[in-house]
Amino acid sequence: MRALQLTTRFRKDAFEAEACLLIYDDDSLTGSEIGADVRDVLNHRPNTSLICVMAPFIREPLLNEHLATGSSVHRASATMPGVAGEIAFVALRHLPETGLAAFICPLFLSGKVVVAAAERALPEELRQGWLFDLFDRFGGRVDAPVGVHFGKASGKHADKFLRTSSVLLSTSACTVVGFFALCVLKGGKPRRIFVDTAPLLTVVYVMQRIAAFNALWQMMPTGKSFSSYGGIEKLPLLGTGDLILVSASTSGELASRLIGLNVHEDALLTLFLLSSSPAMQTKGKLLCDLTYRPGRTFGYPLVENQPAASCTLCQKGFILAELSGDQFLLENRGIKRLRVSHGSQPKDARDDIESLSRAKLLKVALRSASSHQTDIEVDVRGLLIASASVRQKYVRLLTRFTPAPVTYVVLVGIDEDLFDELAIEARLFNVLAEAKVVKADVLGNLPPVEGGNVLVAIGHLFDHAALRGINAQLRAKVPMGCVSYLSVVTVADSARNLSDLRTFLSWGEYGADTFIYRGAVEFMLPWAGKGLAAWTQELEFLQALRSDSELPDELADRLNWLESSSSIVDQLFLPGKDGELQIANDFVYLNTKIDKDQISQADIYAVVANLLACTRCENEGLKPSTSRGSVPLRWTQSVYGQVLLCPSNFKDYNDAVLRGAFLRAASSEELCYSVDEGCSSEMLDILLAEIQGWSHGKGNALPEFLISLSCRRLKLKDTHLEQFQSAMKASSVPQYLVKLAAEIEHR
Repeated sequence: MRALQLTTRFRKDAFEAEACLLIYDDDSLTGSEIGADVRDVLNHRPNTSLICVMAPFIREPLLNEHLATGSSVHRASATMPGVAGEIAFVALRHLPETGLAAFICPLFLSGKVVVAAAERALPEELRQGWLFDLFDRFGGRVDAPVGVHFGKASGKHADKFLRTSSVLLSTSACTVVGFFALCVLKGGKPRRIFVDTAPLLTVVYVMQRIAAFNALWQMMPTGKSFSSYGGIEKLPLLGTGDLILVSASTSGELASRLIGLNVHEDALLTLFLLSSSPAMQTKGKLLCDLTYRPGRTFGYPLVENQPAASCTLCQKGFILAELSGDQFLLENRGIKRLRVSHGSQPKDARDDIESLSRAKLLKVALRSASSHQTDIEVDVRGLLIASASVRQKYVRLLTRFTPAPVTYVVLVGIDEDLFDELAIEARLFNVLAEAKVVKADVLGNLPPVEGGNVLVAIGHLFDHAALRGINAQLRAKVPMGCVSYLSVVTVADSARNLSDLRTFLSWGEYGADTFIYRGAVEFMLPWAGKGLAAWTQELEFLQALRSDSELPDELADRLNWLESSSSIVDQLFLPGKDGELQIANDFVYLNTKIDKDQISQADIYAVVANLLACTRCENEGLKPSTSRGSVPLRWTQSVYGQVLLCPSNFKDYNDAVLRGAFLRAASSEELCYSVDEGCSSEMLDILLAEIQGWSHGKGNALPEFLISLSCRRLKLKDTHLEQFQSAMKASSVPQYLVKLAAEIEHR
């Protein structure tokens, strides 16, 4: 349907029917287009007995011709049994006594000829019904979720408020509001038009366009928003040529205050009103009363406004969301600082990372991963060779939890040769004698075996969704059977997430312990975020930079390396002045007294990722037991607050490799210091110290800070960014760093 369609119910003689309004906001139209829309209305709403066409930018004779020559009148001629349907267009008429008004100009079929009937004034109830449909359909009334209520600019509290900006999302919606607003105001000729919220300026523009099209106003008025209650005192001295539009009201107090400023009631129009009491009236004129009353076929129940001092919702402990005009006013938005400490990492996590480090077992995926996967890969075969303790744990799991006899062995991320080695060590000769060994991707081809037993041997369990899919298939393959899920390394981002996985995999026909899940190593790592990974952002930034100009050699080499690499152990971070970044001797989270040179950058990144995952969950690892009904403790972003990686982390952990790891492992939201003056200032001090340290054998993390700023991951307040750029221009750093600093301005 090309037109905006609004519908309301009305009483006609002894029955109740529907009236439809089709709004066209363009200046070209054909009879066939109107006829197609009329056909769609009648097909979907056969109870429609009145269809009105509003096309305020089409000349009336041309619109009349379109309706007469098209199929619209013929289609509407018999919409209801025994009752003739009616089609008409809505036109502006200037009455000498009262001014501008909306009229219905009907057309009907006389034999085979379309003729015009006597026009009549548009009933106010139809206008209000159509506008109610517009308001309701596009969510103009906002209901607070359970546990929240609104503090309005009037000082009252309520669990509902009206947001007109949700309604004015198209030119056709603005057209119908502006058209009827002109009619209610009787076509006065204003000098200036003031609105209480900026979205209403679109209605002002439509009013100006309609008035110009119909030669109603000789001079176009200016429009300006005064920001509701907060801007009343800043309004200029108002005169008789000023018009005020109020978007919506549930108390009428804004209109009363404006009348107190010598605004004439005939020049004040409230577009939408939802009453808070049956007797409530608003000052000035009203476009649409949204309140249900006896005898009406539409409307909302009364809204309850409560004084702030005695608000029952506050007494219930409901959160208060402050509003200003049509917008949420989140004053002093909360800032939570994510600060890593020695207590953030549980001892078991420290032991696990010790077993995983130094043997090049960890790799970092440079491309963006799924939002429910980690960007750290584990070499399971290498781990089982390098770590006797992990191998012993997994072999013991096989010995204890393999069901007997095994019908199917499903291998997930582990090859058959390695599994055979482990099965021999676990002495599973007899148990596996008749077992069929398969990969997970052929599960669908296996024949069902009632009461069968399955061993699912998993190498690196990081994709919980994939394992849930395997679980769903196995329930149909071995009904009433036993399934054991045994994983070498299991990754989860929280204790709650791991608990949910255990519950899902173990629950079956016999309750909570129908099946078995066990993991030799369970490690806490954050899932990849919804945005691009840090290395993906770096790659795209350097590619865009290369397309604009020739890259310095250092950046060209880095780009070539990024384009040719997928997952790596070292060279994760930009080199510093002294070359590749390495960990210092006093790193508390790994034992640097043993083979320190073998600790890779991927090991360091995994340590930092684990620390951040724990810190985001209130320093709790994977061991705390959590029930399905419990509320997970996790520091996340919300409309009410921002979680920032505390700048103190860069001071406490000042090794360049650790700073690079924090910059890469933190989310873009956690590095958005532009939202807080204090954090941004602290980060500026750290950045300036890096610049100064470059000339004195320090500052090795400066390239990482610069690439993070250039990729818009790390953000400072504008004033602090300017200070940093000034310091860079005055410094003696290599040309490729100057190039990165210059690009910060353009992005």
